[in-house]
Order: sequence, then C-alpha cells, then structure tokens
Amino acid sequence: MLRYIQQTAVPEIGVFGQHVIGEAKVLIVGAGGLGVPVATYLAAMGVGEIGIADFDTIQETNLHRQFTYAPADIGRYKTEVLSDRLKTQNPTSKVTSHTIRLTVENAAEIIANYDLVCDCTDTVEARLLLDRVCYEGNKKLVYAAVKGWEGYVTILHGKAKIKLTDIFSEADLQFESQNTCSIAGVVSTVCGIIGCQQANEAIKILLDLESNLDGGIFCYDGKSNGIKILHLQKHDL
Repeated sequence: MLRYIQQTAVPEIGVFGQHVIGEAKVLIVGAGGLGVPVATYLAAMGVGEIGIADFDTIQETNLHRQFTYAPADIGRYKTEVLSDRLKTQNPTSKVTSHTIRLTVENAAEIIANYDLVCDCTDTVEARLLLDRVCYEGNKKLVYAAVKGWEGYVTILHGKAKIKLTDIFSEADLQFESQNTCSIAGVVSTVCGIIGCQQANEAIKILLDLESNLDGGIFCYDGKSNGIKILHLQKHDL
C-alpha cells in the first residue's frame, strides 16, 4: 500500500476505499484524447482491471493530444500501445484490450464484465450504443465530450436515471457528429482537463460517493475559464 499512502490519507478513500478501487473493473471505450488521460489516471490510482475498447490505429494527427503515443507508435493499434504503457505504469492493474469496434452484437457481452463504463468515443453511433446497452445492463456510464475550447461531463444511468437521449435528441447528436474534432478542432489541454474530470467521477462512483453530476452536467470553457453545472431533470411523458 506504500504506493497509495497519500491517496489513502484522504478520508473518503482510506485503506478500505483503496481495496474497493483495487477490486473494481472499468471499461474505457475510446483510446484517444479522452481515453488516454482517463486510463492513465485510473491505472495510477490502482483500479484493479481496466478494459480498453478501440479499433483505431495511431495517426500523426493524434499526437498533439494523445500524449501516451509517440511518433514511433504511428500505425500501431491504440489498444496495444496504451495497454503496454499502463502495465508499465502500474503492474498491479490488469489491462484487457478489446481491439474491436463495439457493435449491437458484441457490446452487451463485453460491458457485462465491467462495473462501470467511460464513454470516450467521438461518434454518435457509438454514444447511442453505449447509452442503450448500459441502460439495459444497469451499468453507470460516465459520458464526456470535447470540441474546440469546450468540454462536458455527466453521469448517465445513475441515481437520477438520466439517459443520453434525455439530454440530447438524436437530431442534436447527429448535428454534432457533423462538427467533430477533425472538423472543428480541439485544444489538447481541454482533453486533459475533461479526461481528468471523467476519471474523477469514475473513482467517486466506485467509492459510492455522491456527485452533483448524477443529474447534472459539467460544462467547461477553456477560453474564458468558465465552469458551470447545469441541473438535469428527467421528465416522464
């Protein structure tokens, strides 16, 4: 426990909480600008098993924000490189790679093996799939998104019973999918800030701590340093 001695000194964690973290299994879907900081911090904090699901290879355009990858890694699978880095960073964490695209046919089976899912994807199809499968499987989902100077984090399928489609209509999501990072751009530091926030919420969920993002959405503007939390309320029709 020497590795975590300063972490266990935090009252809300302690030795028992560290054991809880060490027994937890978290699936990170997407090993890009959000997935890299989320996976790095969860491994550093001692999450027992981390699953990484991604089917993409590393491109030169990834390097400005996906800091785990180096020029020598270009062309390799992200899951392969990130897994190796995490195992080196914390050998006590088990890292499982899922080098496949999550689909209707395989998503439920993979997600069933984990306690919690972090949505670090960037396509509307993947986001809607994770939202539906986590809802059906009663799994909490930590959702995050970044674009330009802005980022957002919220908890789905928690105590507030909020689904992604309660916040955004499918039409809104489809519109946003036409304005992705590859088109609108993204600031590297915003990915780091939002990824850290996403990892922080994941740890709080594992420790069963209250969060104002279960029923709220964290909104960050890196240009103005503006932060606000919008209250979400589910309305049953």
